[in-house]
Amino acid sequence: MTTMTTVAGERQDKLDKLCYLFIIFVTGCLVGWLYEEIFYWLTEGLLRNRGTLYGPWLPIYGVGALGIYAMKPLKKNPVLLFIMCTLITGVVEYVIGFGIIKIFGVKLWDYTGLFLNIHGIICFRSVITFAILGLFFHYILEPMGRKTVDHMGPIIVRRLCFAIGALMLADCLLSALFRTPIMY
Repeated sequence: MTTMTTVAGERQDKLDKLCYLFIIFVTGCLVGWLYEEIFYWLTEGLLRNRGTLYGPWLPIYGVGALGIYAMKPLKKNPVLLFIMCTLITGVVEYVIGFGIIKIFGVKLWDYTGLFLNIHGIICFRSVITFAILGLFFHYILEPMGRKTVDHMGPIIVRRLCFAIGALMLADCLLSALFRTPIMY
């Protein structure tokens, strides 16, 4: 009986860790979408959903958020954390941007002409901005999120993750079938 209880407890712990990572992913997706909407509203004067999905999320930012979260062991060294956030976000943006171009033949963003850009896929401004957001994530957002998740309790968190996951999956399917991505 003890072994069975231990195994069930380990499964629950793994599920809770996966839920927490999913929450980080979704938070990154939402914050990224907000960042893009505000940035382009300020620079172009218009609001529009710049993503390839209908919902208010951009998965590339969720992937970046997970990469940034992986740097948590460096939190006691802010300079090294900043450098690693710069590298992680640069690699994520370049690999995903390059992959989208090669696989789908579309360029969803273009930094051509901006300082220190590489093939118009990444540039100095983007990686520095994302590194600053990475520090904001580690020192402010993630500790607040951890407290909130702990306060909610595992059952509510699991249900929330399931609901958001189902919503995102439906959005991905509908967007793949009906939405035309923004192209430059």
